[in-house]
Amino acid sequence: MSAKIDARTFADRWISEWNRTDVEAVLSRFSENVVFTSPRAKAVVGSSRVEGKSSLREYWTKAIDRIQTIQFTLDYVIGDGDRIGIVYIAEIDGRRMRCVEFMVFGDDGLVRDGEAMHGVEL
Repeated sequence: MSAKIDARTFADRWISEWNRTDVEAVLSRFSENVVFTSPRAKAVVGSSRVEGKSSLREYWTKAIDRIQTIQFTLDYVIGDGDRIGIVYIAEIDGRRMRCVEFMVFGDDGLVRDGEAMHGVEL
């Protein structure tokens, strides 16, 4: 990967942007051709695999519209070259769970692949 990613800085900004429910800020770090998978996407957009930035925007916007309160708290970050994992506690509408988001960056420094995993309620 030619672009250097500071995993901790990326994760801190990502957490902050989600806590502000700023979907456009989060999306600014994703490539136009991103492929994102999440078990929660199927209930929102009909498929757990979301392809392309515009489809990801649709998914996240619809998901945020269904949420009353959201608070992410960073636990730790795993970095390995062009890949990071963001481990965090998600508190959404009174439910608390540990989650992880895996992201792979392209040569342009933007996320090209992402996967969300949600743990059991804490």
